[in-house]
Amino acid sequence: WSGTVMQWKRLTALVAAIAISARPLVNTLLWLHTAPPDDEVGAIPVLSTEELSSFVKGKRAILIGGTRGVGLGTAQALAAAGARVTVVGRDEGSGGSAASKIRRRAASASSSGATAEFVRGDVGTVCGALDLVERLEERGERYDLAVVSAAIFPDWTRPLRNEDGLDRSFAVAVVGRFLVYRNMHRFMNDGARILNVMASGHKATMAMKFDEDIATGDRNVTSLLEAMFTFGMGNEIMIDSLFKYDENFAGKKKFTMVSTHPGMIATDLHRGQGLAFDIFEYVMVLLAGISEEEAGARQSSILVSEKLHPFGLTLVDHLGHGRVYDPIMADLIDQKQDSLWVFLKMMERNHSCDKES
Repeated sequence: WSGTVMQWKRLTALVAAIAISARPLVNTLLWLHTAPPDDEVGAIPVLSTEELSSFVKGKRAILIGGTRGVGLGTAQALAAAGARVTVVGRDEGSGGSAASKIRRRAASASSSGATAEFVRGDVGTVCGALDLVERLEERGERYDLAVVSAAIFPDWTRPLRNEDGLDRSFAVAVVGRFLVYRNMHRFMNDGARILNVMASGHKATMAMKFDEDIATGDRNVTSLLEAMFTFGMGNEIMIDSLFKYDENFAGKKKFTMVSTHPGMIATDLHRGQGLAFDIFEYVMVLLAGISEEEAGARQSSILVSEKLHPFGLTLVDHLGHGRVYDPIMADLIDQKQDSLWVFLKMMERNHSCDKES
């Protein structure tokens, strides 16, 4: 038995060594495979805590989905640089733990003025998202920075619907975020910056499909890729439509938004999808993965970058490079934007929320 354990340890060490040596190549291949570059933005450097502090010290930041993963990492980076942080999540226990972790990170960085608090909220349903907006407005605080990373990993083996009859992953990634973004003028300052974090589609291929029947709840997902294409592309189509139809984004130009990919991060978000997927994730994290703290430093640097398109939408990949939609994705947005906007507006209008529930 001890010999078998030793063999496994040696194999694990060998895999790790190969993965680490292959990381530059893998990252280069991922960089080449993504969407065309946005030459106006170029590469956005990762800032030190001291450099980040010059942008965020004393500012209020809200992170929806900030209790774990890239959201938590970004909250820690912002607090360490002196921001006053509010994290939003569904669970009181994990929310309190996240706020404590953020405060400890700020203290270790000797960050004066930084604070961290938790607000319970769920953007997984129409009523949950609207209730969160209402409570944030009632608190009377206005935020300068927002990071939205809330997500539910799809389970194609037993699709889950929310109370609105929608796939839960799509409901969070598209419908819930849409309702939050549409109402940000109620709790964000004019000129605020918004970071939309989603493993989504700046680049598309002919094989990728945004399935409107899944989006509207008319059928269940049947595979991981089908689910990810629909909610990832749906998120891209939705945020692009804000800058076409929404008065606070397209008309009054209140906000600057950047949509980013979180990168390869080890997270329990993906657990429960089977041994094969767990092994695949483990290998990919070894090959191209980063820690929550590294992801947070990168995402917070992107959020405050002076290279972003002011009062517009900027796309940035997982390595911090500006991107533009490739022709196939741009064409898909043109085809699906109007119908998705109509559907989202219908979901916004046709709700009946009991405030006592």
